[in-house]
This record gives sequence, structure tokens and C-alpha cells, in this order.
Amino acid sequence: MAKTDKEIAYALKEIIDKNGPEYLTDAPFQVFKELIASAGIDRKTAGAILHFLVSSLPGDVSWDSDFESLSGTIRKECSFNKKMADRIASIFLSLYSQDNKEEWKEKNREGLSQFLKEEFICTWEGFSIWDVGNGSVDCHYKAEIILSPGKAVSDDKKLVQLLEKNPFMKKEDIHDFFEKRLCKFLDHEFEEYCTAEDYYEPVVEDYEVEYDISEWSRKNGFEVISAEGSGYDDGYEPKFRRGWY
Repeated sequence: MAKTDKEIAYALKEIIDKNGPEYLTDAPFQVFKELIASAGIDRKTAGAILHFLVSSLPGDVSWDSDFESLSGTIRKECSFNKKMADRIASIFLSLYSQDNKEEWKEKNREGLSQFLKEEFICTWEGFSIWDVGNGSVDCHYKAEIILSPGKAVSDDKKLVQLLEKNPFMKKEDIHDFFEKRLCKFLDHEFEEYCTAEDYYEPVVEDYEVEYDISEWSRKNGFEVISAEGSGYDDGYEPKFRRGWY
């Protein structure tokens, strides 16, 4: 069954809710593919929407735009017949309704506000290999980390760039962003610790994860609530036991 104009407008709204208000014009072909694959919209209508999105017209649409005037402009600029121009006008007037714009205004950086109010909790599992040519030691470490985001988090340059692109970024996505950064940092520090000495096996249990977490937190705008971890190794393994000789 063909989708109604309101159903298509709702599908476009879901795309905006997920990716931000500029996504329709920043990635029009991705929108086209998603409308066909996920929303089940026919290719003709999806193609007309794609054509409209790559024109200069989307920025001119407002909830109080005159329908006939908008349809006429679309018909002229996109070379659509009146039926298709009317449909595109109907879809985008519904999409950019006053209610939707009010909702998007409230959602602006809502995820960041929520993220700053909650504890940042993550688990890091580190792995490294100390290798001396004739043998190696597999090193493991696991830490449970609880941090408190400070106001400085809002000024993180990379995060600011992401929020400029998508101000609707959810708190879960912001959490994942910082979790990946922290884990990457700890991966590097653990690797450096385990491979620092060529002739002395690392004492994995002595790795000071708390120090590195404190250092990362200080530089990234967080405060440490707790950071506890423990490590172990699998023991020295000569290479000939692995059948390498």
C-alpha cells in the first residue's frame, strides 16, 4: 500500500530525530536509500524527495509557508508536475510543522544535559604481549571505572563538532564516544607498561590503572569517583612450545 504524505513526513522526522536537523540536506542520497529500504516508500516519491533535497528549497520551508506558493516554487525549480509538486509541498509542510519544530528545539543538546547529570560508568579490559623473541607473556587487566562528568566536558572540541553536526545526539552516544576514547588511552598506556623492558617480565598486578585514569580524567573534564582493577599474566611461554621451531 502506498504511503500517505503524513506517513512519509513521519519517516523523514525519524531520520532527523536520529541524525540531526541538517542530515536531510547533508546526506540526501542516504535519506533516499533509507526511505526505500526502511520506510518502504516507492522509488518515484523517494526520488522526488531526493531531487527536492538537493535543490536550494528545503531551507525556505516553514510551518507557516503558503501551500500554493510553495508548490508553485517546487514545480518551477524541480520541474515537477502539479501533482508531485503538491505532494512534496504537503510532505515537507507536515515535516516542518510547528509541533515538530518545538519538539526539536526542546531536544537541542538534551542528550548532553542528561549525560552531564549522570555518572560515567565503564569497564575496560586490557591485553598486551611482552615478547622477547624466544618467548612471550600474555598480559591481562580489567578495571571497573566510575567518573563524574564536569562542565569542561561541554567544551571538548571533538564533542562540540559532533553536536554541531547532530545536536540531537543521545546521552548513550556521548557515553560511547568518551568510553572509546578512555579505553583507547588505557590500551596504549597498558601496552607501554607491559613492553617497557626488554629483559624483565612485566608485573601486571602492579600496573597503576588508577593513576592513568586520573590523568585522563583531568585532561578530559571528568572527576574520578572510583577506579578499581586487577591484572594477571599467563606465564612465560617459550616459542618452541607453540611449534614455531
